Amino acid sequence: MKIRILGALAAIAIFVPFLVAGGAWFAYFTLILGVIGVYELAKMKGIDFLGSIGVITSFALASILLPENYVQILVPMEAPQFIFYICGIILLTMTVYKHKSFNFVDAAVLMFGALYVGFGFRFLITMRDMGLATLMYQLLVIWSTDTGAYFTGRFFGKTPLAPEVSPNKTIEGSIGGVVLALIVSSIYIHLFNPIVGQVNHIWLLTIIMSIVGQYGDLVESAYKRYFGVKDSGNLIPGHGGVLDRFDSMIFASFTFMIWLNLF
Repeated sequence: MKIRILGALAAIAIFVPFLVAGGAWFAYFTLILGVIGVYELAKMKGIDFLGSIGVITSFALASILLPENYVQILVPMEAPQFIFYICGIILLTMTVYKHKSFNFVDAAVLMFGALYVGFGFRFLITMRDMGLATLMYQLLVIWSTDTGAYFTGRFFGKTPLAPEVSPNKTIEGSIGGVVLALIVSSIYIHLFNPIVGQVNHIWLLTIIMSIVGQYGDLVESAYKRYFGVKDSGNLIPGHGGVLDRFDSMIFASFTFMIWLNLF
């Protein structure tokens, strides 16, 4: 427990200054986290990421993860997504000359990982550009969901939520997480003024984000079980890797941006 607490404090101490600074500071710091996340995925699959394959994949990730205004600072292109296509073609070409160590499935895992991590983290940058209060709303929904689910599940949990994938999670815990997220987000909305679209239905957005975030956690549990690993990485002592800490956030950020586009 001591290691877990110290690990959390160290992670917060590093993350918060970039979160507060916003702009390019937060965007490029998020890109570093994204590269680490894709590296963790590659490592679970047994792909040698520390070489040309990793460099190409990182360029593909950057073209998706960074909004256009941040990409154009580095590469003056009207449509940065072409970088993603080019990187994909290069990786596929490498399956011809590295077929003994790198195949089509490996390339597919890396490109899908770049999309999965890239868009999830890109939307975090977009929300931060909308204002610190907006991104903090999502962070509080996810954090309060995790906290409520943990304590409710610990004291009242009886019915397994997904026993084959994550045997410790319960339906009671899941409901407790949603309830606490509703309470915390309601207080936050009254105290601050985040950009969240249709404020009258913020309770619905909170419920959806809380549930979707929990499924993000379950999805990561599923592919970790598939790869036979306990954690995606060991970046944060006692907490695992980037994907372990941002699995719920990635799913929730997709949901939040869909909500903003609809309302």
